[in-house]
This record gives sequence, structure tokens and C-alpha cells, in this order.
Amino acid sequence: MCATGALGCWAAYIPGYVILTIYFLVVLSLLLCECAGGIIAAIWPRCLGLQNARGGAVGALQTYYAVPDYEQFTASVDLAQTELRCCGITDARNYDMSIWQLRRLGPRGMSVPLSCCVQDEQNISYLNPMPLNASRCQDIQPNPTYRYVPGCLGKLEDWYQQQYLALMLSAFIFALIKIGILLSTVFSCIRIRKTRQVVHSITFKRSDNKMNENMYDNGAHDEPITAKYIQPNNFYSPRVRNPWIFSNRPNEMV
Repeated sequence: MCATGALGCWAAYIPGYVILTIYFLVVLSLLLCECAGGIIAAIWPRCLGLQNARGGAVGALQTYYAVPDYEQFTASVDLAQTELRCCGITDARNYDMSIWQLRRLGPRGMSVPLSCCVQDEQNISYLNPMPLNASRCQDIQPNPTYRYVPGCLGKLEDWYQQQYLALMLSAFIFALIKIGILLSTVFSCIRIRKTRQVVHSITFKRSDNKMNENMYDNGAHDEPITAKYIQPNNFYSPRVRNPWIFSNRPNEMV
């Protein structure tokens, strides 16, 4: 894109349309590639890595949650559970066979993370959750008043679809804007070229009309025509042939 921008600046200063045509073709090719990528992403999103891994979500949660060196994954799960008000992938039982439970990586007596607990509306945090009632949140039978009951998979898929549609729509609008700018540039160049042709034709007609006008009628010669020639009858006059002898009026015949 930087090289294309430099080519466009160069084409604007170079007279002629060769470099400008190359620039137009390059930009048009980039736009077509972007449109093709958007169509492929809409039809087959998996090839671009835009499809969620539904089947491996439970396994990933049980394998990597709260495990050392996977703090970012843990923070992502806590953020999703806090913002979407859910617990686990399908439900809270996903944590029963997780490494977090089997290795006792969390405090004793915890069946679900604190991010699954209902928090105060004024102090919602996914990094340092503050449940309304921590003991009631860890009950075997979940209470919707103190713990989020539904799983996060359905809500994550809805969130993914919203983000995916927003991405595709923004890419489509951006491509339309670039196509509009490119077409306006082409139309401006065509208009400027037509304007130059009209001005050139008008100038050529004016110059042609000036050449066809009478050279003596347009006031181009201020001196009278008699000052340019010698009268034939007096060409052999002594005053004309010998002006140094007649110093008083040597040029009276001229």
C-alpha cells in the first residue's frame, strides 16, 4: 500500500497518462483482491481462521484454565463469563474434570471460578471478582441469584456472529469508498483532459484568425508605408544619391 501511494504521487507529477494508467490498474487489482477476500471469508470463513472451534472449546477450558503459563487464556475465560453472564462452555460441570479442579489449583471448596458468581453492579471486575455471596455461589445446586447458570457457548457464538457481520460490513463499505474515490479520480482526469483539449482548440482558432487578418488593418505597423520605400521617380535624384552634399534636406524624397 505504501508503494502504491508513492506511485500515485509520482503519477500526479509526471506529464502523460502512462504512469497514471499503471497506478489505476494497480489500485483496481488491490480492490478486486480485497473484494475476493471478503467473498471468500463470507462463503468459507474457516480458510481465513474466522470460524470458532466449537468442538474443542470444552477441552481447551479443562486443559488450560488457571494453568501456569496460560494466564491470558484464563483472563479471557473470566472476561467472557463476567461480560456475558455465563459459566463454563456448556454449563458449570465443565470445571469438574478440569486440571484446575483435579490439581487443586484454586482455593479449597471452590467448584466454579469467582467469575461465574453474580457480582455487584457497581463493582464488576473479571480480574478481581467480588461476588454478592461467595458461599452461596459455590453451592452444588446453582442458584441464579448468586451464580450464572447458562453456559457461554451460545452467547459466544452470538457475539462472534455480531463481530463477524460488523467486520464484513465495514470491509464492504470501505471497499465502496475506495472504489468511489478511484472512479472520481478517473472522471476528474478525463474532465481535465477534455478541458485542456477545448482550451487548446480555442487557442489554435484564435491564432489562425490572427494570421488571416490584414496586417495593415490591425495597427501592427505604426510608421507609414511610404517610409519604407523610395519613390521610383526620384530614385536617381542627386539629393538621394549624394545626401552628404545636400546637408540641408538630404531625405526629402524618402
